[in-house]
Amino acid sequence: MLGRLRMDADTAIEHYDDLVKQVFSDMKRWGNERFKATKLEEVIKSMVKTVTGDSESPLLEDDQVGVCRT
Repeated sequence: MLGRLRMDADTAIEHYDDLVKQVFSDMKRWGNERFKATKLEEVIKSMVKTVTGDSESPLLEDDQVGVCRT
């Protein structure tokens, strides 16, 4: 959020708080997983769309393949 989406710390914390509330509000009741991956994907795409205007915006730039971006 801070790196690729270029959010300031306060905005990143707000988005992270929203993400946690949405993803973990609908917990799985079986298996080792604690949340639904589809819900996580949905929330992340929504956040990326809010920030970039495109929910499918790549999170790695072509010259940054293989480089970790936080």
